[in-house]
Amino acid sequence: KVEEQSPLPPQFETFGIPQQQRRNLGLVSGGQHDRFWFLSESGEQLLQFQLDRFLHNWRKVEDETNPYPHFESMINSFEKELRKFEAYVSKLQTQKLNCNQAEVSYINHIAQSANDKVSDWFRTVNDIDLNAENMSVTYNRIATDDSGRPWGRLYSEMAPAIKRDGTRIMSLSLTIRGAPVSPDISASLEIKKKGRELIVNEFARITTESAHKQWKRIQ
Repeated sequence: KVEEQSPLPPQFETFGIPQQQRRNLGLVSGGQHDRFWFLSESGEQLLQFQLDRFLHNWRKVEDETNPYPHFESMINSFEKELRKFEAYVSKLQTQKLNCNQAEVSYINHIAQSANDKVSDWFRTVNDIDLNAENMSVTYNRIATDDSGRPWGRLYSEMAPAIKRDGTRIMSLSLTIRGAPVSPDISASLEIKKKGRELIVNEFARITTESAHKQWKRIQ
């Protein structure tokens, strides 16, 4: 299944200088293709492609009981798709595919009871009622290697949300983005692997012990 969507704006992580908001202005003539979605029959697997972006997403669909495929199978599929795309473009021109940024994101939907406090689930929040009309907790921090060199930036955003069936949940989005040490696919995948490990540790750090027991979390 193919759909056409509006393009995503460029996103680049820089270090050592203040980040500035980007404003883009472009003049075009004639038809312009934006971002394409390529969906599996069920809609749970999604490839996104635009001129400067190649993404693979997994989503809960229908009654949301479709099982999560885990990171290892996802990144293996992503590597096959990316190398297949690289092989295709190499037939069109001699220049290789250059990866200048890589990212990995986890979007967690956390179901809660009506009498719960946000602090029952998150260490970083005091006793805010789940029925609060509006609240959000956002932060970002730099990820560094053993020598102290920055290699990426972690973004965290927590906010209440409502599912399609009307159930109130807390949505926790964790994303890490950075530049590979070289522009090849292997280096890009390393950013994703390191990013996934950092995200898993960050999730455990900001959620409570009682939440871990309820989820039967295994360390």
